[in-house]
Amino acid sequence: MTTIPPDGDAPGRVAVINYRSVLDYPAMFPECADRLYVFSHHDLAHTEGLAHYEYVPQCESIPYAELAIRRMAHELTFTHVVTDNEYDLERAAHIREDLGLPGQSRASALAFRDKAVMKETAGRAVRVPGFARLTAFGDLTSFIEKFAYPVVVKPVKQGGSRDISVLRDEDDLLAFSRRPWREDLMAEEFVEGPMYHVDAVISEGYRFVASSRYLRSCLGVFTGHNNGSVQLRPESAFARRLEEYLDRVLAAFDTPGTSAYHLEVFHTPDDELVLCEIASRVGGDRIPQLTELTYGVDLHATTLRAACGLPVPQPPRDTPGEVHGSVSVLPQGRPVRAPGRPPFPWVRHYEVNTRLAPDAVTLHSAHHLCFAVVCGDGPEQVEARLLETERWLMARLSEADDANDTENAESTRGN
Repeated sequence: MTTIPPDGDAPGRVAVINYRSVLDYPAMFPECADRLYVFSHHDLAHTEGLAHYEYVPQCESIPYAELAIRRMAHELTFTHVVTDNEYDLERAAHIREDLGLPGQSRASALAFRDKAVMKETAGRAVRVPGFARLTAFGDLTSFIEKFAYPVVVKPVKQGGSRDISVLRDEDDLLAFSRRPWREDLMAEEFVEGPMYHVDAVISEGYRFVASSRYLRSCLGVFTGHNNGSVQLRPESAFARRLEEYLDRVLAAFDTPGTSAYHLEVFHTPDDELVLCEIASRVGGDRIPQLTELTYGVDLHATTLRAACGLPVPQPPRDTPGEVHGSVSVLPQGRPVRAPGRPPFPWVRHYEVNTRLAPDAVTLHSAHHLCFAVVCGDGPEQVEARLLETERWLMARLSEADDANDTENAESTRGN
């Protein structure tokens, strides 16, 4: 173990705004669980011994948790305010600054959250796509005249590929013009090439960086393409190139003393790296699970503990014997039953989303009917196994008359 120099003093009382449904705060913070004040978007299974716990539905979009923490601060002394959720980064930063607590500043949180500010900031160090904030529809038509089709239109503070539109021609523009206009949009030049993601936790005395490639474009989920991710071998030349690129990007930002980072970057046909986005939080979807399987690093626990000045294990120095990848089968928009666990020996984990509505449609890039995690000696073998697993699953989807019919639709966990 190594003690990370804290962003301030070691934790007294810690306010937590939580999103993920699977986090176990008593297990992650055994030495100070009785000083954690947790407000959670999802109802957590493990809350024993916490100083305070509240399940707050829609916590990420309503200000109740912020009000409660501010009121508590009149009577209690908090040393840290932390969150695992991108949508709460600015809120947590506001509380910290008002209470005089260490951690990410409001300006830093905004630069990582607002995609237009992000592009302006990162553009000082690396190439970014052409972009423009849209204050009126005429801004969009002017942008298209300048950059030509296709163009991407997205909200500046959304995540998970939600509410993104790719306009490829005049018909797409006409269809887009029939939707209600939003005041939070930006336009962006379309970039060709596969997308990679880099996931990191960086603090004084601690550094972990891992690189992966998306199986397909994240935007493909909205046209029926299943999503997934393939880890690169960390010793590969391209993984090292991506790590160096991450450092170049971060050099342009005001970075907190401790943070996780999730960077997405295009690799163009002419071998150039072009920034898509960077966030100061743990990557979503299956990224934490794949990272722990390959490297033994719990991204959430490492980030949250290090941010509170608590000891965390150093990342492994040896290269892993195998890497992992995942493929998620999308909701089908009709009642279907997912098959049982694929029979392949290299499937490390298989899980069915039993809480999915029977007629669910894809709402974001992490939405899924089921997903599988596979292992292999390198990205080429992992990708081949993912595609074979995907074919097996898609061939065995069956109609379900009852939305609650879970024959063959039980979660299968473990190695």
